[in-house]
Amino acid sequence: MNITVKNTTPDTARITLVGELQDGSFDAKVMTETDVPYTPYWEKQLEQRIVYIQPDAEQLASILSALNERRLSLDELQNYGSSAGGTSSIPV
Repeated sequence: MNITVKNTTPDTARITLVGELQDGSFDAKVMTETDVPYTPYWEKQLEQRIVYIQPDAEQLASILSALNERRLSLDELQNYGSSAGGTSSIPV
């Protein structure tokens, strides 16, 4: 199943910060690009990446579920999104 998610637009610059944690799980938060910390956002984090998408709460839950169930990788997720608007169809 695919979901259609709004991409980031230059006027809002909202992104999704996705983190992989040491226990193998993932977490994510939608925020403005200027709020992305230079330090780890989550405790016990392995890495964090910016994805230029603006999912709603239900879409974000679906993306996190796909990441946690290994149906979607963080590398694959980064192939989606854009800072120029439009939409992305993400397989979840």
